[in-house]
Amino acid sequence: MSKGVSEIATMALYVGVAMTAVSASLSIGVPVIENMQDGASVQKAQSFMNQIDSSIAEVVSEGEGSTRTLSTDFDKGILYFDNSTNSLVYEIETNAEVISPQTSRKTGNIVMSSNADVSVTETTVNGTDCYMMENKYLKSCIRNIGSSSNQKPINTSNLLVLYEFKNSEGANKQLDGNLTVELNGIESTRYGTGYTQPEDTGEFIGTGEIVATVASDYGFTYDIYFRLPTGSDLMRIDVQNYR
Repeated sequence: MSKGVSEIATMALYVGVAMTAVSASLSIGVPVIENMQDGASVQKAQSFMNQIDSSIAEVVSEGEGSTRTLSTDFDKGILYFDNSTNSLVYEIETNAEVISPQTSRKTGNIVMSSNADVSVTETTVNGTDCYMMENKYLKSCIRNIGSSSNQKPINTSNLLVLYEFKNSEGANKQLDGNLTVELNGIESTRYGTGYTQPEDTGEFIGTGEIVATVASDYGFTYDIYFRLPTGSDLMRIDVQNYR
């Protein structure tokens, strides 16, 4: 407790009801005001990012020698360039409900997110095309197979291409083992035709999600959801939508 707040509380004990009411309004009002200020800072950052995006498009269209100068001043938060994602980032820590936790929203080239550090990209691991989901703690790659309009042979036993725990010292550890999905212990439900696709790709995603649709040789069709949330040290696997 800060000295100022301590003095108010002590005065409230001596003065009684009137001072208690003042103390209550301070404790409730200050967070609300701070949240409003944080919300305004986020809106200001969004506006600035839109200006940058628009200016970049204009400079590109005008050709060599074209320039733009923009200036801004944020009372809260930090603005920096993230080399790993090739992105200009505005970051603020707040309790304001600007956007739901572990979600992201993309408008044009601007991504707005809250507690969202998952990236989903198309890549190749040991010669196998796959969708890589990665957060602070692990990365997982799910085989890239076909599309909804061009289904290919699929086998749940080889969907998981990579599952690797990340180490801050660089000594990553890959999981040794096999993943197989089958229904009611029937082996022919493991394979058939189908495809995989990501819910979204890019950076600053709240929860990475890759869906494998399997039309099994047994006759069942179902979806396997591979999900990697922000801050999680494990991947969730759910089987849904039997048909």
